[in-house]
Amino acid sequence: MIEDIINPTPARQLINDFYYQLPNNGFLKEGLLSCEKRYNEAITCALVCIDHMIRIAPWGGVIDNEVEDGSKEYYIKIKEELIQIQNDQMEI
Repeated sequence: MIEDIINPTPARQLINDFYYQLPNNGFLKEGLLSCEKRYNEAITCALVCIDHMIRIAPWGGVIDNEVEDGSKEYYIKIKEELIQIQNDQMEI
């Protein structure tokens, strides 16, 4: 978990970017603007954003069987991680 703060993956960084822009009420789990609900909204925002990128962005390619930053495959991997994070949140 501390690794996510020190060196976040692109998916986690996207969530954080949205999370810190959303308003909060200072409560961890109470109310519409709680930290927990704000985090779940940040995940949803990140998924909407990445879906948009997959649909409209121009694409590079794959180099030496590795995913290149900015390629369609790169964004699909980020989306898969976002979905996994969202599913993990639902289990809590």
